[in-house]
Amino acid sequence: MDFKILTKTIGGLFIILGAFLIIPALHGPNLPDDTQMVFIVVGLSTLSLGLIIWYALREYKTEVNHRTGFAVVTLSWLFAGLLGAFPYFFSGHVQSFVDAIFESVSGFTGTGSSILTDIESLPKPLLLWRSMTQWLGGVGIVVFFIAILPAMGIRGTSIFKAEVTGPSKDKITPRVRETAKKLWLIYFGFTALLVLFLMLAGMNSFDAFCHAMTTLSTGGFSTKNAGIAAFKNPLIHYIIIVFMLLGSINFALHYRLLSKYDVSVFKDSEARWYLIIISFFTFLCVYSTWGNQYQSFEEAFRYSLFSVVGTASSTGFSNPDYAAWAPLPQFLILLLMVMGGSSGSTAGGVKCIRLVTAAKQMLRELKLLIHPKAVFPIKSNERAISP
Repeated sequence: MDFKILTKTIGGLFIILGAFLIIPALHGPNLPDDTQMVFIVVGLSTLSLGLIIWYALREYKTEVNHRTGFAVVTLSWLFAGLLGAFPYFFSGHVQSFVDAIFESVSGFTGTGSSILTDIESLPKPLLLWRSMTQWLGGVGIVVFFIAILPAMGIRGTSIFKAEVTGPSKDKITPRVRETAKKLWLIYFGFTALLVLFLMLAGMNSFDAFCHAMTTLSTGGFSTKNAGIAAFKNPLIHYIIIVFMLLGSINFALHYRLLSKYDVSVFKDSEARWYLIIISFFTFLCVYSTWGNQYQSFEEAFRYSLFSVVGTASSTGFSNPDYAAWAPLPQFLILLLMVMGGSSGSTAGGVKCIRLVTAAKQMLRELKLLIHPKAVFPIKSNERAISP
């Protein structure tokens, strides 16, 4: 393992994290309060350390091999979780450093679990940082980092392969740097669009910005104790549903559709199965809740769709009261938690393509019982999947 290139790459990560840590300090009164000062001190310290490391190794340029690539990705997430915990702890709003790390790691990984009980009592800079951790962790701060690696004299193909989720590691452009740039451009564009739509629907600018970051990243953090349920406007619910869905579909498909106008993306096997499963589960939930928990069909449809998409995408926004639902929709929600979204998306879970492939494998084994000598290749998008 090349420890010099590993150290230099981590130094670059510190530069990026330090710059992002300063941003929450800009939101607040003209005179910085204690929370803003925490972000300024932590951000500048992290940024300075990163610059020192990078400057000391600035002449060292090389390709990152596979071992170093996996080490970079692992250490990047560990350091991100550690540095992201400092604002929670030093601001005094989280008393235990372990709890602060939990909140930070939950944000960067998009898990959405929280140790905080009164979210609305937190100062806005901390709420902003909380949302930013999910946004940065969504597509992956490492993918963002890859986009600027060549400027530091590092080529990051191995880092990209170690970071990207799902069974396929295909690049959407020939160069890894361009792939990372395109992914983040689409990610940023969708986020900006969601901020605009939420503000037009009546959400204030701060809440719109925070919820846009946690929706597209499918993380699920909110600025409200009640989550999305705090917003009673149905239009906000539908907007959130659409962008949770976008965040949970392979970003390579978004790229092909938006930049190349490639309508063949609608024939993508995983996307089709994902939408079919969501539609079927929504139908079952509407059937179970309409006339029971909800007298209006629109309410039954909206809350069912919100729950199904929110669960399948692993966003986890709370809107309806699941405890009041019948056992059938509750069981369906549990199944969706296991599945998750599409590969190459910001969603968590096992990924839809793996479950579809497993189902095809089981069907193949049944066919082999009848025709032992036959060959039944398992295909995805008309391409055979290697065993």
